[in-house]
Amino acid sequence: MKIENLSIGIVCGGFSNEREISLRGAQSIHQTLIAKNINSRLIDIRDKNEMHDKKMYEGIDFALVMIHGKGGEDGEVQEFLSSLNIKFSGSDISGLKNSYDKVLTKQIWRENKINTPQYVSDIFDWSDLPDFLKKTSKLVIKPSKEGSSLGVSIIKNNSENFSKAIKHAKKFEGTPIIEEFIPGRELTISVLGNLICDPIEIEAQEEFYNFEAKYNRTDTSYSFPIFAEDKLAKLKKLSKNAFDLLGCDKWGRVDLIEYEDKFYFIEVNTVPGMTETSLVPKSAEKEGLNFFELIKKIIIDSIDN
Repeated sequence: MKIENLSIGIVCGGFSNEREISLRGAQSIHQTLIAKNINSRLIDIRDKNEMHDKKMYEGIDFALVMIHGKGGEDGEVQEFLSSLNIKFSGSDISGLKNSYDKVLTKQIWRENKINTPQYVSDIFDWSDLPDFLKKTSKLVIKPSKEGSSLGVSIIKNNSENFSKAIKHAKKFEGTPIIEEFIPGRELTISVLGNLICDPIEIEAQEEFYNFEAKYNRTDTSYSFPIFAEDKLAKLKKLSKNAFDLLGCDKWGRVDLIEYEDKFYFIEVNTVPGMTETSLVPKSAEKEGLNFFELIKKIIIDSIDN
């Protein structure tokens, strides 16, 4: 398959809280494809009516989906593209739904013995927490259907902080999820078809790798930690397994924490960021793929598999 023969629509924007990030990444992709004389156009989706309007997608052979969060990572736009017989990038519908809802993700992982922080959901009062969470010094509280760390709080474990964090999480998509805090180092692994990239370690100067640290600060550091060969192989295998168990494929990113020689899996991103500061392009570059080669691989893997 030659992508030079395709008419590519970059489906972007959307109506989630990550709209502006989507547009930034889509613009980077579009400019890269145009520079290679590839037929590319931006399809900026502003609301549900546009998302479900077949005129928006007229004339394209392939949809490169870059909508983050609601509408793009929950399978909605992909279901509509399927009804139009337009091939799209990334995971199929089941993988999107399983990874979009963090509660569902954790249920599937726990059933399959994937190590993930202990958690509860649908609890809105500190007094209702189970003892195993009441006894922890810190908690992570986050909405179950958001990306880019929106609505996430890491709190010292008490009733007052809990109430504030729940109130904050409820402003965003999905029911709040309450996790034990794992104080290790943050790692992320990009999955590009059969290529499982080396892990990136993220060190944020914010309290954690939040929205500000991801997109606006210049002092967040990224590095490729050195692992023993057998440990690296194990980490990659575990990450791919966690990705596959959700039904995800083609491309994505697996986020985890390493603490005391254990890996705790946090979530999977099925439409990762593709801005100038994003993690997947950094991972691909380490594997010898420039930005254009990365885009090309995502498209070809999505069409051929």
